[in-house]
Amino acid sequence: MPGADNFRTDHRLLISQLNFKTQRPPRQTPDSILHRRFDCDKLRNPQLAQNFREACERYLVDPVDQASVEDHWTTPSDAMTRAAEETIGFVSKKNQDWFDENDETISLLIEAKHQTRLILENQPTAENKRTHKQAVADCQRGIREVQNTWWQRKAAEIQNYADQRDLRRFYAATKEVFGPTRSSVGGLKDVDGATTITDSEGILSRLGVSF
Repeated sequence: MPGADNFRTDHRLLISQLNFKTQRPPRQTPDSILHRRFDCDKLRNPQLAQNFREACERYLVDPVDQASVEDHWTTPSDAMTRAAEETIGFVSKKNQDWFDENDETISLLIEAKHQTRLILENQPTAENKRTHKQAVADCQRGIREVQNTWWQRKAAEIQNYADQRDLRRFYAATKEVFGPTRSSVGGLKDVDGATTITDSEGILSRLGVSF
């Protein structure tokens, strides 16, 4: 080991090889998406509004005896959430997805690949390895073909609207593909949901009806 006089030469060159693997986040299913919004527009339907009201009353049968502020808040909050899930449901996404529309075809391709993988793990022979490799290639090629076919069909549809100068359908189709739509907080509306209330007295009067 070098001494104090040779401290300037006390260096070692280290060469290391690192193998980084990047993984895409798992695809979210409708059941795993957090912070979903309830489809409150359905409450304009008198029957659904009545069903929601009855569900809230059913879940709020037992009074809250606890003195905790947290209990007084979470109990009605949970009741309204359960009632909304039961009656009106969540807002469905508006943008189109080639993956979701071809879910059955893609599932069959992936299932065929998984079957060859299981066979290879149980019987690691050269023939099974070639079969699995071919299944992987077929799966990748099939998914690419499904994606290309969907986009070609959608592009032809949008181009047809442009050729016909149908701007309304052209922008609507473009918006469906390249969504999601931007959501904004609307103003306070009257009971029938048709008119937006802007004056202060009308807003206070409308809030007094609900609260």
